[in-house]
Amino acid sequence: MTDVTGTEIQVLLFSSDLMLISSAGGAAAAAGFVFRSASSFEDLIAKATPTTILCVDLGFVAVDPLLISEQLPALTARSGIAFGPHVHVAKLNQAREAGFSKVMSRGQFVGRMIDELKAAAAIYHH
Repeated sequence: MTDVTGTEIQVLLFSSDLMLISSAGGAAAAAGFVFRSASSFEDLIAKATPTTILCVDLGFVAVDPLLISEQLPALTARSGIAFGPHVHVAKLNQAREAGFSKVMSRGQFVGRMIDELKAAAAIYHH
């Protein structure tokens, strides 16, 4: 899928969970997106593009929502989806405070992944 200028929209998942990476890759492909994953902060920054749907697994030890939003403020606010275990209330709240456009439980994200990716991509079609 591309934005209004013809630039490819990518889904970039920041996680180390191989099962999640696999299912997110399948969902991204089914929705027509290029999929990439990152398992380090440096890798995340290097792979991010202006037309990225940023998906951040708050259950991943390396995740600091504030640091991500400081380095990628436009992506975080425009198309940033942060998700984590519903019992990690503090991390979910940190992501909200950091300005992620959408924050939800991991179960919600996994359960409606394709719809969430398509909704996040809508910003690039304006």
